Amino acid sequence: MANDISKTSIINLALVNLGQKIISSDTEETQTARTARLIYDFVRRNLLRAHDWTFALRFAYLPAVQTESPFVRLPYVFALPADYLFLKRISYEGAGKHNFPFKIFNDNKGNKLVACSFERARAEYVADIADTTLFDPSFVACFVLLLAAELAVPIAGDSNLAQLMLSKYQSKLDEARITNKVEQFEVPEKTSAFLEAR
Repeated sequence: MANDISKTSIINLALVNLGQKIISSDTEETQTARTARLIYDFVRRNLLRAHDWTFALRFAYLPAVQTESPFVRLPYVFALPADYLFLKRISYEGAGKHNFPFKIFNDNKGNKLVACSFERARAEYVADIADTTLFDPSFVACFVLLLAAELAVPIAGDSNLAQLMLSKYQSKLDEARITNKVEQFEVPEKTSAFLEAR
């Protein structure tokens, strides 16, 4: 279910935690809003990478590219999804969720690619989700506190407050990790026919 949280409300919740005045819009031209805009996406992306948020998990078969792999044991090369932020796992049809090796690298044009063991690679990855209506409540709670920690010094001028916000953030993140384990419970799989054939 989508929520009604917005970028402005996330920033304002962070400001409230710092004892600062709230803003009317994240696009307003005040020093507080400009500082928050500068830091917001940096914090969002780092938080997405910090944990396996279920709302940000995506699955996709990867398109093959005609590029030679620099890794002898990983001869097949694929392009990563446009919204890719962090690659969790590579799998193959009929192989189950085993931890297959992969390597991410850049080609000569700066394109980020992934080298894999077999054809038809399927990626499980964390997407770069910017739409706030998709954010999980636990993610919002962590985001607010981490953003507050990053804003504490430039806006409030208080490094002790930054440490307090960081400590609260870590506690919230630990809670989210426990919840996420329940939401992502998986039954261990037996060795697949795919692996036995190889």
